[in-house]
Amino acid sequence: MGQRPNVLTPDQSPQHRLGYMIRELREARGMSMRDLAAKTFVSHSKVQRWENGDRPPKERSEVELIDQAVGAGGFLIELWQEIDRGVTGARHVSDPALHVSDTSPDLATALSRAAASDSEGIFVPRRLDDGTVVLVALDRRALLRAGVGIGAAAVAGLPAPAAAVVSPAEDPFGFARTASESWSGLRLSRPVPDFGVDWQALLPGGRSMLGSQLSLQVHPARREGSRVVVSIPDQRRAEEFLSRPHRSLLVGAVNTEGISKFFALDGRAARGKLARNGGVYEVAAPAAYELDDLTYGILWAVSNYDDALQADDQALSETRSDLKAYERLSSSAVSREAAPGLNGVAHMWLGSDFCARHILKALPELPELPAFWTREQRGEEASAWLIFDHKFPYLRETTKALGGASTRAFCIPEEVVRSSPRYERILLFLAVALMESLGIHAQFTSDPAYESVEGFVVAPDREAVIANWVRGEGMWHVDVTARSSVVRDFTIAARDVDADSLTAAPTAAGRLRALAQYLDLPWAWLIQRCGQLARYGSSGLIQSRSRLVSAAGIDAACAYVASLPADH
Repeated sequence: MGQRPNVLTPDQSPQHRLGYMIRELREARGMSMRDLAAKTFVSHSKVQRWENGDRPPKERSEVELIDQAVGAGGFLIELWQEIDRGVTGARHVSDPALHVSDTSPDLATALSRAAASDSEGIFVPRRLDDGTVVLVALDRRALLRAGVGIGAAAVAGLPAPAAAVVSPAEDPFGFARTASESWSGLRLSRPVPDFGVDWQALLPGGRSMLGSQLSLQVHPARREGSRVVVSIPDQRRAEEFLSRPHRSLLVGAVNTEGISKFFALDGRAARGKLARNGGVYEVAAPAAYELDDLTYGILWAVSNYDDALQADDQALSETRSDLKAYERLSSSAVSREAAPGLNGVAHMWLGSDFCARHILKALPELPELPAFWTREQRGEEASAWLIFDHKFPYLRETTKALGGASTRAFCIPEEVVRSSPRYERILLFLAVALMESLGIHAQFTSDPAYESVEGFVVAPDREAVIANWVRGEGMWHVDVTARSSVVRDFTIAARDVDADSLTAAPTAAGRLRALAQYLDLPWAWLIQRCGQLARYGSSGLIQSRSRLVSAAGIDAACAYVASLPADH
């Protein structure tokens, strides 16, 4: 075995301590860096940065995945929290007996959780007399027999766990535990009586999203090549569940060597697919529908947008008709009070739809090839390009009207990237990929000074079209202007980003690869997962109900990403 690429000193800093423990636990499990990268959906180089202490995980959800992958029982989460708190100094487990009283409160909490959990054991550090730190495997049953982590004295004064513990009987496949650990905003509840529903899932909202609810049934499943076969022991219960009009998911749990993976199928797509195999009914789903940050992001965005638009369907249609008078004006700024009964997503759709039609009307009159500027920063906003029914056609029409390639600039500061969960960053990436697939060259700046710039289309130094519905005071603000001060500011902004784009590259693949790196997304994994999903389409994963929602943009973006080279 070759020498390790670096020598960490756990006493040096919380970052080094965390990196050291990640590496030791990984190797104790017999995992390579690439194994850990695959389990946590990151690149091999990112695992290296974790372990050398250079760049620790930025998000709790990320360190939770690492903790779960190496079986640390929550210990790595406690170490990671030290970094945020700025804790310094070493923590030594010097007593060979490994009493909880000899450890830090954080480690005591970790041991308590491990002992009370369903796992068989936990690795903890122990310092030998010569100063070497080794890992000791503590069996769960041994901990319980010794009273470690379960006695009142062991946990006196320690805060109670933040989340309620779900018993193995209530969560036989580990779905609730895995889903809750993977997506912190997701809320799961077990209805009593269940009336055929294993779990009610409340998907979080956002700045405009309201949140959405799904009903789930979870069943055992097996992997057969590129598909997953879900076994349904109670056909009647499943048929009643799938026949209800509310949004539902059928989830298959595949357990391989103690590791569970979950695969989702839209309840409507599953209807009529129940087939008898011996004494058991089965439903087949593509393995591409594995629940991870890609598919969860799609479920989150489509469910939120679809439910909100469907809820206001009639009122939204009437309001759109009432607001048609504004189309005759070259300039208008319409407040949300013009549609007081509509929810935030309906306001978004109205603003987006009006701005798209405003630009298409003004575009032929511009004196030269324009540059576009858009205000989307997060997956919530950017997913509108993938999901709203008018957005993909709008992109195609603008490309056709211009007769060639164009540019579209974004301002996404580093703080926005850091505060966005991975599934939202994936949605942003897919929205940009959709644009690149149509010959639109995406450009990016991280300079927060540009955050307040409105959405615009500018013919440099000549004329500008203002069209903004994202993070504005009203539903939209549109204008067509040749005012020199306005046109000059837009021209400077567009040229600044063009000259110094974070993703500058001569090809779409190069620009998207640079964007993936900036968003901290693993390039090869994106191509692989998008390719799997593109082969089957997203409609089987989740089907929209609103006529204002379409999966065409999602499927086109995934197909395009899948066509890109995966090599470096």
